Amino acid sequence: MYKPALALLFLLLTACVRTPWAEWTEGPTESNGSALHTLVLHNAPEGARVWFQELFDGKTSVEGPAMHHYQGTSWYIDIPTNEASGRTRKSIPMVTLEYYGRPLPRQRWAPEAFMLQQRGKPDLPMETTYHFLELPPEAAVSEKDTCPYEVQAADIIPQIKRIHYGAEECPYQGCQGRASHWDPQPVETHPQGWYRITIDPKGNPTVEADDEDGAFYAQVTLKKLSQTPSADDPTQTAPNTMTLEDWPDYPYRGFMLDVARDFRTVEEVLEIIDLMASWKMNTLHFHLADDESWCLEIKELPELTEFGGRHALPDWNLQETQALKPTINGRIGNNTFYTAEEYQRILQYAWERHITVIPEFDTPGHSRASIKAMQAYERRTGDTSFRLQDPADTSHYWSAQDFTDNVLSVDLSSVYHFYGVVFDEVIRLHREANVPISTIHIGGDEVPSGAWSGKDRHQMKELFINGMLDLAEQHCIRLAGWEDIARGLDPATEARLKRSLHFINVWNTEGIEGFPVVLSPAAFTYLDLAYSADPREIGLHWAGYVDERKTFELQPNDYLGDLLGVEAALWSSQLRSFDDVTYQMLPKALGIAERSWNAATDPPSKETMDTAFKRFYSIIVKREMPVWKKKGYVYKKHLSLSQTTNPSP
Repeated sequence: MYKPALALLFLLLTACVRTPWAEWTEGPTESNGSALHTLVLHNAPEGARVWFQELFDGKTSVEGPAMHHYQGTSWYIDIPTNEASGRTRKSIPMVTLEYYGRPLPRQRWAPEAFMLQQRGKPDLPMETTYHFLELPPEAAVSEKDTCPYEVQAADIIPQIKRIHYGAEECPYQGCQGRASHWDPQPVETHPQGWYRITIDPKGNPTVEADDEDGAFYAQVTLKKLSQTPSADDPTQTAPNTMTLEDWPDYPYRGFMLDVARDFRTVEEVLEIIDLMASWKMNTLHFHLADDESWCLEIKELPELTEFGGRHALPDWNLQETQALKPTINGRIGNNTFYTAEEYQRILQYAWERHITVIPEFDTPGHSRASIKAMQAYERRTGDTSFRLQDPADTSHYWSAQDFTDNVLSVDLSSVYHFYGVVFDEVIRLHREANVPISTIHIGGDEVPSGAWSGKDRHQMKELFINGMLDLAEQHCIRLAGWEDIARGLDPATEARLKRSLHFINVWNTEGIEGFPVVLSPAAFTYLDLAYSADPREIGLHWAGYVDERKTFELQPNDYLGDLLGVEAALWSSQLRSFDDVTYQMLPKALGIAERSWNAATDPPSKETMDTAFKRFYSIIVKREMPVWKKKGYVYKKHLSLSQTTNPSP
């Protein structure tokens, strides 16, 4: 007979429990160049700790408890306890913090991923309400402005080098076919990937190719030709007769995908590979390890993924004992790695589409995930043979991504023992998948000033490069890296690196004489940079803004040296979903696909570039966007062709 009374009591008690939540208000820019932002924590329990993620900036508190920085993008706030009362209240209705920080360049940069941490209780996400400054309405751009060129039947991306419409035979010299785009110069020797398609009056295609790549690219072209040029005019079809001849200008046409900052599932990676294949890209540079995550299972070292591939809040002593701190997206309890079998599935799927996968494990900076994982391995086993950071190291530094503990102690032999095991496993996975591997990318960029304190920095770099070259030679593979690894070396080390090097990714080729290079200038190829300064856009802007016109305007032949090709890079620190991935890729990645297949040979005038871009963008609107829409991809739909390339901030 007490059940109704107990039920009523339970309802009354639960009604008194108030859910903690956060409220953040953007402040306007003041005369001193900063902005006064307000954070209100509602119903936060006394003695709790609130975590959130935000790109680092100096904060000057005006009111409320202090905000403390903890490695990378993580911050925490300790909620005070009312000790004078001699008791602990259940919650504080409002804790208000006012602080000066940078003006918010983009709404996506606001503090996010608020988490409540209490002793002896599970960590809980906090709902967050945002109050942003009012923005002007977005400018409307008409379809007429975005597609002034009449798209022809054989117009696809990347554009075909030679097109002749009509049944009559077209000589190389002086061809006058309708809407012909024939290059007046004959192709005396066919480059890798060359193909020719002849479609007879009955619509039957004949394919000529000298190699498997060319035959594959011909099939990609035929598939695109079968799609109607206009989603608004489904009756418009390709003519029955035409001759096409095409080939890539560069052997390396790459896409770098960072999964360490914001992880992508296997199925999502396969969709990216399909997009690459449709643009005739042939290399997936797979960024699998960085400060934030280690994303590939290495069976001999389970902590790499059990610790370095998972995320949790640090404990009350600010120690990461069970998993890494969250990345900027703030997710906890999630797996951010591929099993051996999943990685092999990606390898095989890419190989079937004539795409080579080059795995990257960033070293000797950007190595926090592996360092912390091997510390966990050592705690479990007592084995120091995989130690990556000397416990006696007293270096003080601040990395580009705001870490103070992410650099390998490259004078430890255990560092090379560790990477020897990693190389062994990666090579084994490729071999068992029947997918060859010739290259492992070792990163090598952004070692912060102050690392290796008390030791000669040049000698440490020499030691590291030679140690990794030892591994490459032992495993019969080549290395790749960012341009930092090739600068400032002793002559003997430089000569040795050149013998074992596949390529280096470069922003600028000056001072990189004699090295094979892949162009990756941030101002043209970093797809994570925002389309424009509009606060509604996502992405960074430290190297300016990048849209499809900016990528299209890259002129690879302006760069000196042994140029293998061009690579688009999608860093993921600002991505939160696959919709973000496709939005930042589409359509700006097509400019890189175009330039890696068709490199301009002469410096174009502004008028020539304007005309070429209008044609290029019209093809995207009519050929590519209907396909993206059908697949449900989120993409940037309109760009005014009258606008100039976005200036740097």
